[in-house]
Amino acid sequence: MFLVLAQVLASDFVLDAGMIFYMLKSSVVILLCVIMVDFIVRKNELTQRNSYALFFFVLLFCLFPNIFMEPHILLAEFFLLLAFRRLVSVRSSKDVEIKVFDATLWTLVATYFFNWSLLFLVLVFATMFLYKKNDYRNMLIPFVTLFALSLLGFTYFYLTDQLYKVVQLVDFQIAFEFENYTNPRYFVPLLFLVTMGGWACVIFAFKKQSKSFKTRVPGILLVITLIIAVAVMLISEVSNTSELLFSLFPLAVIQARYVERIKLSWLKELILWLYISAPILILFL
Repeated sequence: MFLVLAQVLASDFVLDAGMIFYMLKSSVVILLCVIMVDFIVRKNELTQRNSYALFFFVLLFCLFPNIFMEPHILLAEFFLLLAFRRLVSVRSSKDVEIKVFDATLWTLVATYFFNWSLLFLVLVFATMFLYKKNDYRNMLIPFVTLFALSLLGFTYFYLTDQLYKVVQLVDFQIAFEFENYTNPRYFVPLLFLVTMGGWACVIFAFKKQSKSFKTRVPGILLVITLIIAVAVMLISEVSNTSELLFSLFPLAVIQARYVERIKLSWLKELILWLYISAPILILFL
């Protein structure tokens, strides 16, 4: 509800029946993303038994109400979460080929909605290397999946006379555009995200790690995901804060890991209240 209110107050669009339906569709996708994040965190024990990751993920969403107006990016994020869910489960060493195929497939589906999502294929190969599943058969799976799906997609667009969509999918426009971030409504949320997320990342990087490398891999995958998300943000032609969406999941988990280890109760409460109050204050910018 806060996200809906934030978008209504922050947008310049006329609130009519069409806009309400448009926002409801975005709300459904956001809800699916929240459910998926909760499932990934709990199933793979990315944090301790708490809801901090979900808490931070939702409030980070609230910082950027423009995300509501980019349903294609929301859908891309949902499918990338599906891909991450399959990749992080590779550590069980069961059905590795199927999991690599699924992760590649979901990443390519995300690419249909936002073409720069293709960069997240790097995460597929990183997972195979980190879990030492990089034999030639597994390494070929992403390429075979890409070829098969590209062939099916081209055939469909050709038969439906929509070949222009193929051009759109492969039109990777690199645009370092940051003019919009001179607007306080864009700059202040970004500054908050960089400050809080950056500090949590520093603590995460230097904290004592588990002795078992295999148990550290999910954390490494989160860092790689964040790096790719930052790269997408920098080079994407989208420049209205919605491109930051791909960084919210890894940052939420990293921030949760930091907070759950804080011994000082006043510091923990301060961080939580900062996250609660920031989206409300940003509405008045």
